[in-house]
Amino acid sequence: MLKSEDMTRMTISGHKKDLDSLSDLLDEQQLMHLVEYNNEDEGFKIGSSLSYGSKSSEILVKLRSVIKQLEVSANPPTIKKLSIDIEKEVGELDSIASKTHELKDSQREYQRQIDELKNSLEQVEIFSGLDLDFKYLSGFDSVKVFAGEIPDDADTSNLDSDLEVVKSESTIVVFCPTDKVENTERALLDLGFRSVDVPDLEGNPSSVKSRLGGDLQKVDNQKRAIDHEIQALSQRHGDWLVACEEHYSALSEKSSLPLKLATTENMFVMDGWVPSASVSVLQQALQKYDVYYEVDNDSDDSPPIKLDNIGPAKPFELFTKLYSTPRHWEFEPTAIIFITYPLFFGLMVGDAGYGLAYILFAQYLINKFHYSEGMVAICKILRTAGIYTFLIGTFIYAEAFGQTFYNLGKIIGFNSFLFAKYIGWNFTFNVPLIEHDGPWHLPIHKFSPYGAQFMLLTSVIIGFIHISLGLILGFFNEMKHHDLKHAVYAKLSFLMILWGGVMALVSLVGLFPDIVQTVGIVVMLLGLLFATIGEGVVGILEFPTIFSNVISYARIGAIGLSDYGLAFTVNYLAFGEGMLWSAGPVGILAAIFVMFIGHLTVFTLGIIGTGINSLRLQYVEFFTKFVHGGGTLYDPFGYNRRYTKEKEVQP
Repeated sequence: MLKSEDMTRMTISGHKKDLDSLSDLLDEQQLMHLVEYNNEDEGFKIGSSLSYGSKSSEILVKLRSVIKQLEVSANPPTIKKLSIDIEKEVGELDSIASKTHELKDSQREYQRQIDELKNSLEQVEIFSGLDLDFKYLSGFDSVKVFAGEIPDDADTSNLDSDLEVVKSESTIVVFCPTDKVENTERALLDLGFRSVDVPDLEGNPSSVKSRLGGDLQKVDNQKRAIDHEIQALSQRHGDWLVACEEHYSALSEKSSLPLKLATTENMFVMDGWVPSASVSVLQQALQKYDVYYEVDNDSDDSPPIKLDNIGPAKPFELFTKLYSTPRHWEFEPTAIIFITYPLFFGLMVGDAGYGLAYILFAQYLINKFHYSEGMVAICKILRTAGIYTFLIGTFIYAEAFGQTFYNLGKIIGFNSFLFAKYIGWNFTFNVPLIEHDGPWHLPIHKFSPYGAQFMLLTSVIIGFIHISLGLILGFFNEMKHHDLKHAVYAKLSFLMILWGGVMALVSLVGLFPDIVQTVGIVVMLLGLLFATIGEGVVGILEFPTIFSNVISYARIGAIGLSDYGLAFTVNYLAFGEGMLWSAGPVGILAAIFVMFIGHLTVFTLGIIGTGINSLRLQYVEFFTKFVHGGGTLYDPFGYNRRYTKEKEVQP
């Protein structure tokens, strides 16, 4: 939480004959993040792949080719196949590949024939209104045939009388003596003539069209049969091919171990990082090998970053990785974004109905795509955001699907920390001006005199706190990475500008004594001085930025109001006085349709628009205050198997 897991530098050396078994061990343990050798030391060179690497790569290329051609989709893993069984069965790959290539060749040939027949049909269609045999449209020595399309209203009466003209709607065929070709071509072009290719066929257009249609149907049926055969082959061998591809990918990964090491003719040296808590586990496993290892707890190099968060916060590591992996001296922001992202999302939507819908929708996707780690992480984030949305919509706004249950909400929520004085429903689709006791009364009605003010003011206060936290974390980061002076100039200066400016502002409106305003201005100017000393002109230019960052958080309240306005409008159009609902049976159906489509749209906009805006506040306004990024994500040597296992695990 707020700090990546401690890492320890570890060096292993030994005889190259042990690399095969050491590769198996490291793949099984998946603890050591290797630092690849840069080939800069005299007497050492990068090693070559293990003996089985070439064969594994060859099989892997063939497997991936077959998987691509069969368009195999990986199913969720069920029973894992043993690696030894896969290696026994891999001989079947050649026959599967041969059958696949044969079927794909046939499929391509039939597709070529289909394309040719369709092209011929398109050409024949142009002449469908003419009762002419295609064989008479070419092959003459003394006659030039012009065949093509011409505007329907083109006047062909002015063409030379020696020409034989056959016209049907926009299709025209002109038989022209060779000595009049030039004049005839010019005359036709003046009429808007566009030449088309004449099919190299025999028979009149209608009979040819019928014959080609029959041929196309026949070839299409043959191709469909091949498609079904390919699909059957894919379904029959798909799971095996996926498991096989995983196994040989794992072998290829293991065989590549020497490519990351420094080696001599007989020895190797391996350098890497291991989580400090797991060093003893790896040391114990290495006891069975004739290798030498050394542990360095005081390495000056930058270790890889292994994110370390509690279970519910782990899905939010996705957002941290998407931004940039923090460095080892930086605070790791996942634990904070685990709280603030769904909080901002919930405040923006602020609707119990949509919150419940998000929870149910996210849980459905988690169950459906449980085998996809990335999809599950995104859905768990949405589920958490839905929980916040439901709670905020219930206790703060007392609203569901754009309908405010204000008076009921006063009982569920708070009223100056006292129970409400009355119970009742406020169920109306007219714009309400609800009786309100004061600006700090909960639940908040978004269309009340104080609702918008409360939401926007609260949003800015949240922004002030959020950015202050970012600057404080940035201050400690700079302390660890540089020194106190650098931390004061780079981070504390802007924190002073922010706090001083806010103190002066709130004193200006009479919330604090005048002395606080004076102190605030002094603190702000002192912060600006520190920023100028540390950052130069950049510090002055960034002076207004810190305040614009805070104001940017007003989007929380603004989006909350707009989402409520959209949902309220949908309800009003459907069931408001004089609207669709009152227009009889057809109106009732229309109202239901508008309700469904409207709320589905708001639901979708909530996921996309609100989700992006909540994430933007994390990335642009918050992370930039303390996360430089550029770290290396912990990636231990080894292959994560999902469809295979190397040995039976005894119960």
